[in-house]
Amino acid sequence: LKLARFGDNMRVVAVTEGDKVEAQLKFGVSVNTYGVNDLVTLVDDVADSDVDLLVKEYAESFRVSPELLPDGDRHQSLRDAARIEAGLRRFLTEGGFGAFTTNFQDLGGLKQLPGLAVQRLMAEGYGFGGEGDWKTSVMLRASKTMAGSLPGGTSFMEDYT
Repeated sequence: LKLARFGDNMRVVAVTEGDKVEAQLKFGVSVNTYGVNDLVTLVDDVADSDVDLLVKEYAESFRVSPELLPDGDRHQSLRDAARIEAGLRRFLTEGGFGAFTTNFQDLGGLKQLPGLAVQRLMAEGYGFGGEGDWKTSVMLRASKTMAGSLPGGTSFMEDYT
């Protein structure tokens, strides 16, 4: 399994760290850290026509808040989310990654958190862990692989209670 880790782990949260070399030796997991702006380069290169297609897909798949619709005050935010999704998907596909992490403390040039992209990519089988937690990302990918196409599936949710 190849994992893309955008940025580092969350500061002052040591549990998101771990021995990446040992994980590769024992489990075959390759944890690769990239600067967030490596992703931003691909996000910025996404064609407006690709963004249009994703925004249309969102409108057909979800109940979109009126403020995010084309005439809404926050429509650009939805377009930004679509652009991030397209860039992130390209990065993961071209790199052969099956899992990834992000960290809200390290957004670089991203205009927002990649929340919508993360949810949609997890639905497709990618592993994900928040705040650079690559171990959770690996476990989620393993769970998704084991669950296959069983009803209900698996996902990741951070508990901030």
